Amino acid sequence: MTEKTNGKPNGNSSIKVIVFGVDGDCKPHAAWFSEDHADTARSIAKQLRFNVIEITNGTAADLVAKLPPSRIHANGPGVVPAIREDLYEKVVAALNARGEAGREPGEPTVADMPTSWDAIKPGHVVLAHDTLVDGWWAAVVVARTGDKLTLRWRDYPGWPKVNVRASAVALVNSAGS
Repeated sequence: MTEKTNGKPNGNSSIKVIVFGVDGDCKPHAAWFSEDHADTARSIAKQLRFNVIEITNGTAADLVAKLPPSRIHANGPGVVPAIREDLYEKVVAALNARGEAGREPGEPTVADMPTSWDAIKPGHVVLAHDTLVDGWWAAVVVARTGDKLTLRWRDYPGWPKVNVRASAVALVNSAGS
């Protein structure tokens, strides 16, 4: 039997660490770790290529109570239990709405939306085509050299960065934001 983190989180307690991501079978996973297990959470997130973020208060703290606790002594993705897709979407919206989770030190944050392909710069969010089956996904521009962009998948920062031409990405319409 696996050991679960003790207790239910609440909005008044100390920092909680959330680990969330999608496994190789496209199943969403998320769990909370107590502050005592923060280093373990970061290590697990790195191994599983999941996101990790600390929560102290606000809407995200209320969402933590809906997540299952971590299973510290489980193996592989079992440490971070699978959750329903609708709950995972709420987690991503609350914790990673602008793509900050999983950012590498010194990497630009999402600043604004580009108005043309020539205006694309690091920090902008664009839509990039992954495959014919998987479709288009939000990506954060990490670097630009001439017409070539280096992108990080916004919701999957642990996945490898990709290089594409600026004309191969779609611009996000900021009018609806």
